[in-house]
Amino acid sequence: MAATTTQTTAAGPATEKRDFRQEVTDRIVAMLEKGVAPWQKPWNPGEASVGIPFNPTSDRAYRGGNAIHLMATALNHGYGDPRWMTYKQASDRGWQVRRGEKGTQIEFWDVKPNRDDEPGTADDSQRDRRDTRETRLIHRVYTVFNAAQIDGVPAYQPRQRTPFEVVQSGEKILENSGANIRHDQADRAFYNRSSDTIHLPAKEAFKDAAGYYGTALHELAHWTGHPSRLNRATLNESYRFGDTNYAKEELRAELASVFLAAERGIPHDPEQHAAYVGSWIKMLREDKNEIFRAAHDASLASDFLLSLERDRSIADETLAAGPAPDSGVNSGTREAAYEQDSAVLQRDREDLLDAQASREPDRLETSNTIASVERNSGTVKIEEKQTGTERRSPVEMYGSSAVAQNLTRGNNDELNAAHAVATNALGQSARAL
Repeated sequence: MAATTTQTTAAGPATEKRDFRQEVTDRIVAMLEKGVAPWQKPWNPGEASVGIPFNPTSDRAYRGGNAIHLMATALNHGYGDPRWMTYKQASDRGWQVRRGEKGTQIEFWDVKPNRDDEPGTADDSQRDRRDTRETRLIHRVYTVFNAAQIDGVPAYQPRQRTPFEVVQSGEKILENSGANIRHDQADRAFYNRSSDTIHLPAKEAFKDAAGYYGTALHELAHWTGHPSRLNRATLNESYRFGDTNYAKEELRAELASVFLAAERGIPHDPEQHAAYVGSWIKMLREDKNEIFRAAHDASLASDFLLSLERDRSIADETLAAGPAPDSGVNSGTREAAYEQDSAVLQRDREDLLDAQASREPDRLETSNTIASVERNSGTVKIEEKQTGTERRSPVEMYGSSAVAQNLTRGNNDELNAAHAVATNALGQSARAL
């Protein structure tokens, strides 16, 4: 099935184009209003691996807003299969989309050379006035079908993880991140940006693994946004109380923890972070691009943590194996060889961190927007430029989840008292659930 592109014709009557991002945002807002969303579905070890949609013909996972959109569609239709593909991709494998099945649209962005300089289109002066950019963004919308809508597809066999494997996966992500995690709280969990530390209650304080790992991964997602890592603006640029920036960062951390949970089969407890739903509904209604930006940032945070896990696991396996039998290293020099290997692996890990933190996608700027495109996945993060006269005064964020809820409702009566209590307990740069 051919893709549709966002193009305009030079002649003919104007037709109103469908607004893909607005439609997706409207569906997610409607789900949130009903108390249901893709990231609010409770996970268990047997079902968690079904969460992330992927294409079985390319064996690549969908990312960003497309992943969230397909998760929402699967939840609405009761699909338990994470595989999605186009009509043609199914046909090429000898599979058949059933008659009457309705597909789901996803978007793909690509960067192409600007064709305004093609011969015969305009003279040099006209080209200079019209567009000086060397590249342009092409937006394509594809229709995909879930494997549950297709005949002939082999049955999906999700990996069944034991409770022990699930706990082990969660511990590996936390440990291999290198984050400073302290179990020093009674009933609160937060990431302190100024000290770059995560604070959690003891594991025994949680009712189950879902509660502990859902909370720990949420705070670890905040940790990825530190200036020394992904330098995420929603974490590091705090505005006045009542600004939606705080809720935006919470949404990114929540989606990142869901992506991690689905990728590694770790239980996820959505009830831990339900206090922000009202704020999320408000900001999504105001900006159709926000859910896509949030999912894009969450995908980067998840990728960052999983890359640290893989790198550390490879290092541990290499060191555990020891020198090869024919390496000529005797027992007297084995310790020195291990130290040398450790130093090399540590440098490799630091290089990975630098590459992750400094990775910049393709950027295309217009008078109103800045678009950052991931070439390998075809996803885009669109930022609306601020007006020339707008000014924002950065301040530190304080308080607990109760304060955050009051702020979203415009309740300032308890602000001064809560401000003093939170500052004394958490410190001025702490972020709480």
